[in-house]
Amino acid sequence: MLGFGKKKKKEAEDDAVAVAVPAPKGKDQESAIVEEAPLPEKKKFITKKRIFILLMVVGAIGILAFAVYTLYFSPKAPEKRVYQKMALSHVKLPQEMLEFSFNHFPDLYTALVNFNTQISLFNREIQRIEAIAQKYPEQKKITDTEKKVLEKGKKTLLKEFSKLEKPIKETYVLFQVDETQGLTRIEEKKQELTDMAQAALKTAQEQTKKIKSPAPQVPEGILQGTFYKLKKKFL
Repeated sequence: MLGFGKKKKKEAEDDAVAVAVPAPKGKDQESAIVEEAPLPEKKKFITKKRIFILLMVVGAIGILAFAVYTLYFSPKAPEKRVYQKMALSHVKLPQEMLEFSFNHFPDLYTALVNFNTQISLFNREIQRIEAIAQKYPEQKKITDTEKKVLEKGKKTLLKEFSKLEKPIKETYVLFQVDETQGLTRIEEKKQELTDMAQAALKTAQEQTKKIKSPAPQVPEGILQGTFYKLKKKFL
C-alpha cells in the first residue's frame, strides 16, 4: 500500500514538470505570430509632378504678362501718315501740291489747314458785324471800326500765306523733274517756310481767339426755357 502511494505521488510530480516546461515552437506557431507593420513612408513635398505644374503656371503667367505689355504698355511703332483729301477753299494750291506738302512739309501743311480755318473765322465774324450794322444803322461807326480791324487782319494773313505759294510750287516741280535736287530743296526750305507760316498764324490767332461760336437760341415759353437751362447746366 505504501509503495503504491509513492508511485502515484511521483507520477503526479512528473506531470507537473511536463506541464511547466513549455513545448518548443514549431513552424505553425511562427506563422501565427503577426509581425509588426512598418511605419508609412512620409510623402515628399517636392515631386517631379509638382515641379512640372509649377513651371507650367509660371510660363502661362509670363506669356500673359508679355501679351498685356505688348498690347497696352509697349511703345507703339509710329504709323505711316496717310494723306486724306481736304477741301481747303482759301488755299490756292492744287491737291497734288497739298499732298506733296503733307508728305514733305508736314508742319507747313498743318499751318495751311490752320490758315484756312482762320480765314473762315474772319469771314464769319465780318458777316456777323455786317448783320449788326444793318440792324442798327445809326451805330454804323462802331460796327465799321470793328469791321476794318477784322478785314485788316484777314488781308495781312492772306498776304503772308501768298508768299508761301511760290516756293511750294517751285519745290514741287523740281521734285518731279529731279527727285534728288527736290529733296535737297525741301531740306533747305522746310524750316524757313514753316517759321513764316507759324508767325503769320500767331498774329491772326490773337485776333480770332475772342471769336466764339454763336450761342443757340433759348426756347420760348416757361417750361421749354426752364428745361433748356437745366440741360445746359447739368449736361
